[in-house]
Amino acid sequence: MERRMTFTQIMWLFSLVVLLVTIAYPLFMLIYKSLFGEKGFGYAYKVIVSDPNTWVYAFNTVKLAVIVTFFAILIGVPLAFFVVRTDLPGRKIVRFLAVLPFILPPYVSAIAWIQLAAPYVGYINRIWKALGHSGNLINIYSFAGLVLVMTLKFYVYVFLTVAAALEQMDPSLEEAARMSGAHPFKVARDVTIPLVMPSIASGALLAFVATCANFGIPALIGDRAHYYVLTTRIYSTLSIPDLDKATAYSILLVILTGVALLIQKKSFGEKRYTTLTGKTVRPSVIALGKHKGLIALFVFIFLALTSVIPLFSLFFSAFLKNLYSPLTSLSSFTIDNFKFVLIQDETTTTALRTSIFSALLASTIVTLFGALLAYMIVKTNVKGRLFMDWLSSVPYALPGTVVGVAIILAFIKTPIFNTLWIIPFAYFVRYLSYGVRTTVGSLLQIDKTLEEASLMCGANWLTTMKNIVLPLIKPGLIAAWILVFMPTLSELTVSIIIYPPNHPTIGVATYNLMEEGQYTAAYALSAVVAVVVILAQLVVNRITGKMGARGL
Repeated sequence: MERRMTFTQIMWLFSLVVLLVTIAYPLFMLIYKSLFGEKGFGYAYKVIVSDPNTWVYAFNTVKLAVIVTFFAILIGVPLAFFVVRTDLPGRKIVRFLAVLPFILPPYVSAIAWIQLAAPYVGYINRIWKALGHSGNLINIYSFAGLVLVMTLKFYVYVFLTVAAALEQMDPSLEEAARMSGAHPFKVARDVTIPLVMPSIASGALLAFVATCANFGIPALIGDRAHYYVLTTRIYSTLSIPDLDKATAYSILLVILTGVALLIQKKSFGEKRYTTLTGKTVRPSVIALGKHKGLIALFVFIFLALTSVIPLFSLFFSAFLKNLYSPLTSLSSFTIDNFKFVLIQDETTTTALRTSIFSALLASTIVTLFGALLAYMIVKTNVKGRLFMDWLSSVPYALPGTVVGVAIILAFIKTPIFNTLWIIPFAYFVRYLSYGVRTTVGSLLQIDKTLEEASLMCGANWLTTMKNIVLPLIKPGLIAAWILVFMPTLSELTVSIIIYPPNHPTIGVATYNLMEEGQYTAAYALSAVVAVVVILAQLVVNRITGKMGARGL
């Protein structure tokens, strides 16, 4: 037992050192440089206070996030209610179509909507002109277009959190209200919605923070609409470069998201709604009656317009010779765009190799180290394990641009900076919480008596891990690996901040293609990313489904 504790202490020390170097040190440097920058003490905060543009960017960020959050609630709550608590036909299909835009990288969603609704060349406007009208019916390069794309991307946060709450809630209170003569929708308004209000607030908070932190959509749509937010300004100041101003914008962005978290905690931290009774319950289902067909038609039309058609337009456009090709002629279509990005163009092929290498390395290291850290958190009583758990989660709670700036400030004078290795390193920092949280969930379901029995039979800690623990958490490890691999393969927000000049990633290459006007090539590369991400998500669903079936 003494030997096992000594080994545990060594692993604890190793884990702590890794976390301090990779996470605590960059965050410390971000705060330190905000106080002692190149332009003098407190320059970053002087910029926040004195530069009027800073407040314009901050106001734009908050304004966009508030409006997107409002519409996310407006869409996500009713859709979750219809999927979970009514007899709406095709509820599994509805859930899949609702989540479809969410699993795609934000910049892919933006590119899909650009081809669908861009002035003059967008399909909607081309059809509008073909019908004899002048001008454009819709302009995606506007504030309204920015709100539209971000809402359709992030309302899923509200949808998923509310749907989960509705599925787990004890329906006895609703049944009591109905037995008292209340109409089903009055019950929903007066009983159900108030009970799931904390979940609505949590989903809204996630949508708000995600909007504040997003770079891809504001960069591709907002900049063309001359609507600038903090994430795009951070990127612009780093291009100059002006690290002090980038630090100032980063600190302000952290303050905004931190205030959102604080408001949510103050608003609902003291409230407790007992909706889980500990017994198996089946959510009561409301019959839609004669309105079922009409409501189902409306829901499927909405999801077709917001999930299916933009993605279809992206794939369709990836085969066009150019944006102005007539859509009715077969001669307008080609596979050369895919040959260009996958084989011929040196930049995109380098980006593919860089992203595949970085994603493979980062997902493997995150899974292995995340499993070790999760074991320390769940299966040991060493001091400081909760601090390590918290520290591993901090980077994911921060905007990706802020993480990128922190890494630059911390490692700009080290050999790793401006090399290929900085990319998987940044991905490790950003996505470590995926590996930890997924493995923690698997470890919590393993009875400690299995390990105790192995140790009592004479097996050491390593043998117990190899023969008992690892086989039982294998599905969770595979799921964690894929959950890290998916976003890192197509990542843009952190990558565009820290990538070396000769090693662009897929996300950076796609963004640059759009900026350079090589639209059909950008559509082809985005289509490849979309296919890979969707297939990976289906694999994750299958693995997690098996986990549930096996009781792990």
